[in-house]
Amino acid sequence: MNNIPGLGEAPSRTALNSVDDAVKAAKEGSKVALLLFSDGGAKSKTFSQVLGDASLDEVFGKVAYAMVEFSKDSADAKKFKVTAAATLLILDVSKEEPKELKKMTGGAPPTVKKEIESAIKKVASSK
Repeated sequence: MNNIPGLGEAPSRTALNSVDDAVKAAKEGSKVALLLFSDGGAKSKTFSQVLGDASLDEVFGKVAYAMVEFSKDSADAKKFKVTAAATLLILDVSKEEPKELKKMTGGAPPTVKKEIESAIKKVASSK
């Protein structure tokens, strides 16, 4: 499990260690990729707790998830135009280059679940 320093208790999700790992796992499993760009701040802790909510258990079985340490100058942050932590990206990786389906900087578990389910349906219908 990937722990970001300062986040305290890790979410109850097994996070992959990098964007590349999540994209690879998503491609291999015909899933969408979720990337949480996170730091040790309060927003990251809150978003991490939201993602650990039990209501998201089923949907997390249908995605490849990575927690990525946010740095505004990192190649990953620049590539996906992430300007602040905590940011959750939902990516379609069915093509050569990952395509952003949704960018979220917060939300309650039902909202996050709805957006992830919507992305999964969108990707499934485009095959």
